[in-house]
Amino acid sequence: MPPLLVWPIAFITGLIVGSFLTLVADRWPRGEDWVAAPSRCRPCGRHLGPAQLIPLVSYIMQRGRCAWCRVPLPADLWLGELGGGIAAVIAVTHGGDVPGIAALALFGGALLLLAQLDARHLWLPDAMTLPLIVLGLAAGWVLSDPDLPQRATGAALGWAALEAMRRSYRRWRGREGLGGGDPKLLGAIGAWLGIAALPGVVLIAALGGLGWAGWQAARGRQAGGATPIPLGTMLSLAALGWLAFG
Repeated sequence: MPPLLVWPIAFITGLIVGSFLTLVADRWPRGEDWVAAPSRCRPCGRHLGPAQLIPLVSYIMQRGRCAWCRVPLPADLWLGELGGGIAAVIAVTHGGDVPGIAALALFGGALLLLAQLDARHLWLPDAMTLPLIVLGLAAGWVLSDPDLPQRATGAALGWAALEAMRRSYRRWRGREGLGGGDPKLLGAIGAWLGIAALPGVVLIAALGGLGWAGWQAARGRQAGGATPIPLGTMLSLAALGWLAFG
């Protein structure tokens, strides 16, 4: 299929998947049903119709507000949808054959969901990070990746490096400086991208964290040493960027 046809199809499919993942990121931490319960506006409770569920288009047509109560919709909605579209294009561009595309689509979707969970709730659930490590190594084995040993080493060292940093900071300062999910996420990224990608991913994530702190300060919010930064979000986005350009 010509790329000029593949990319739009992948992008539209990714928008739909991104919309679903955004819903999961909103409902899962609240303990709400994210499978069968209909979508609704949280402030006014009105159920959304088909016209309000078209990814990106509905947000633009409604000018970023609920169609009924006119409350501004969170930017997470269109950012999550757009992120899904971009992740899908990355998968078809760099995945090669169908199994490779499917593997990268799975990895990209997981990163997108983890990025949103950490940004909204500072939560990286073990139910996602630990299976993602296993899936990364399994994908390397199924796809006969010659760099499988590099993946295994990346998984081990990615987890160990951040876990050692987390424990050292806690012993030194007497409080948590990193969440327990961050080392597992970096281990998962190593399992998918290999050890060689980890320095670049960590550097990009660190720069993203500094940018986030600067943005918070520009908005008049305090951004000190005790201000929580969603490192998992930065790591996830950095890994997607590495997939696209690394």
